[in-house]
Amino acid sequence: MSTYTLDIRNRRQVTFPSEMLKLLGIEIGDSVEVRVKEKTAIIKPKKQIALEALAELQKIFKESGISEGEMQKAVDEQRIATAKKRAKKWPN
Repeated sequence: MSTYTLDIRNRRQVTFPSEMLKLLGIEIGDSVEVRVKEKTAIIKPKKQIALEALAELQKIFKESGISEGEMQKAVDEQRIATAKKRAKKWPN
């Protein structure tokens, strides 16, 4: 476990050490989520949260017996149906 001390400056700004960002897999322009519980903050890269959500979805689909191809087909069909419905609202 690594420990870092960050100073909060006048305008509530903090500079994260590059080594810390590298360990977290965070790059300039990335977003992070900060969770606070009982005066403890947990910083997590948003892209990591998305990857964890994707892994959870993949696990659920695998357990359901629905193939990725079937899911993609259903998504494509829904996208086409939604586009057609929206197109009917607009006059030519």
